[in-house]
Amino acid sequence: MKYLLFLLGLISATAQARYEKHIDSALDFLAHYQTTGREGYEPGQWRSRVTSYVPSAIGVGRFGVAYDEPSAFSAAATSNVLAETYFYNPHLGKIPPMVRKTALGLAPYRWGNLFNFYPPSSFKGVPTRGPRNMYLAPQWKGFANIPPDADTTSVTHTYLHLLKSLEAGQSPRHKAAALPEEVIDAFSSARDLSRLPHTYNAAQLHVNTGAFMTWLWDEKDPDMPRNIFAAPHRGTRIPFNVNDVDCVVNANVLKLLTYARKTEGPGYQASCRHLNRVVEKRQFYFCGMYYPSRYALPYAMAATINAGASCLEPSRQKLLNYILALQHKDGSWRNSFMARPDYAHSTAWALNTLLILGDPKNEWHRERVRRGVNFLLSQAQKDSTGKLFWSGQVFFAATFVARFPVVWRSTGYTTALAVKALTLADLRWN
Repeated sequence: MKYLLFLLGLISATAQARYEKHIDSALDFLAHYQTTGREGYEPGQWRSRVTSYVPSAIGVGRFGVAYDEPSAFSAAATSNVLAETYFYNPHLGKIPPMVRKTALGLAPYRWGNLFNFYPPSSFKGVPTRGPRNMYLAPQWKGFANIPPDADTTSVTHTYLHLLKSLEAGQSPRHKAAALPEEVIDAFSSARDLSRLPHTYNAAQLHVNTGAFMTWLWDEKDPDMPRNIFAAPHRGTRIPFNVNDVDCVVNANVLKLLTYARKTEGPGYQASCRHLNRVVEKRQFYFCGMYYPSRYALPYAMAATINAGASCLEPSRQKLLNYILALQHKDGSWRNSFMARPDYAHSTAWALNTLLILGDPKNEWHRERVRRGVNFLLSQAQKDSTGKLFWSGQVFFAATFVARFPVVWRSTGYTTALAVKALTLADLRWN
């Protein structure tokens, strides 16, 4: 295993690199636009923007205005995709410096060994959390004073493991991720057991699943403000005071625990069973409270299977069949019209899923990959200096009541997904 990177490099060097120039240009774009700490972001991030489509009078942003919104989640998610791409092809020497830089901006988001989505702020001298730039009316400021969450924590710790593996020149599966007990305890404590379900989960019959919940906080904490409009300094609170189960969040937690080889602990197998049931029932679009996409879960599960999560293998063929069934004749995949249909981002997620789970020896799969790659390339844009990028489309969303009208986009993340897809297509499918 310790020679994996060398062997991958040897294979990639002999492969026909049809997309080398596209990949190289896109990596130049990502390197050029990675933040330095002088743009209102911490160092090592890429711009992510949140846009609200609710009437401005409600006070959640201004209608249609894209606000720059730094977060540990967006930064770590983008660097994860880049690091995974590098493990596929370690000749992509422009990737490691970018992955390293992301670590420089993580400290403000730490909550002990957990991570918070929002950067720190203060209200009446009390430390709080909340968006740095997005306008919120006074009644909503406390609503955003949220605790650490399982998604940001798992994605960021996965990033730290990938970074450590990259620096050691080893596959991320070579050595178990060093995961603090505080993180494992937090995941174990926030599970969907013997509780009243979130209304969104209840509507899908996701009740007492045993799976991991999103917020790493006790929903029965007597000190948590019960008035959702309580001012920020009144305390940290889970949105609407009720924890929830999100399928994509669970896939991300499973990925981290798989890398850490913590597969027998509380919640791991229950989370696997939950995701396998979701796939069986084809609940792809609605199971992600924070991910209004048909393709977020297939991609997250494919990446988790690729990390070694054998418990999700029963869903492999179903995921593949789902992706193949939804591809359009022009090679694209498209999201539901309810989530402002996007093409580039959906195609990048779905195409990566096909590239990871598909069979390069299957001519039907190969033809679908060819169509997908051609469509993805047709969506590429150029900045003023000619660097390729893919414009950010719907990535994730706010709480369930704002699942469609308040969404985040990240050109950095979408471009990284495109780079990963082109790299896999060159390496495995040429």
